[in-house]
Amino acid sequence: MAVEMELIGVKVQMPATTPVLVLREVTGDRRSVPIFIGGPEAHSIDLAVTNTKTARPMTHDLFVEVISGLGFTFKRVLITKLVGGTFFADLVVASKSGEETTFSARPSDAVAIAVRAGASIFAEMALVEEVGFVEEDPSEPADEDDLVEELRHFLDEVNPEDFNP
Repeated sequence: MAVEMELIGVKVQMPATTPVLVLREVTGDRRSVPIFIGGPEAHSIDLAVTNTKTARPMTHDLFVEVISGLGFTFKRVLITKLVGGTFFADLVVASKSGEETTFSARPSDAVAIAVRAGASIFAEMALVEEVGFVEEDPSEPADEDDLVEELRHFLDEVNPEDFNP
């Protein structure tokens, strides 16, 4: 079973300056899922979120243009699993006839594409239960500063080995 997620943003983990993609459940416990990503992918997601136009198309922009130009529609992204500290995702597109095709992707690339294409983001419930953390009061929208502080606290105490099965 999958649960819909929303993109909270890309934060930087100090002192190593490692970018962290943060997704949060849209409903339910509103658990947040942190995913360590690369700098270029973090930059690409930030450009899409802020709707920043570049002089030339970025790779994710080009991918969306090509796939859309071929008549496909971006349906959804599904963050599927965590194996050996590596997250996996699927990117689902549909043809004009409605036939869906699934492509394996890195979560960072899949989210960068989803933001540009307006596709929904989901995560497997088992994954959210494994690595998600609950905010103090999920009934109220989180203040961004509070969320950043909570994420920093979580990241200070977590090790990559914690994500190994």
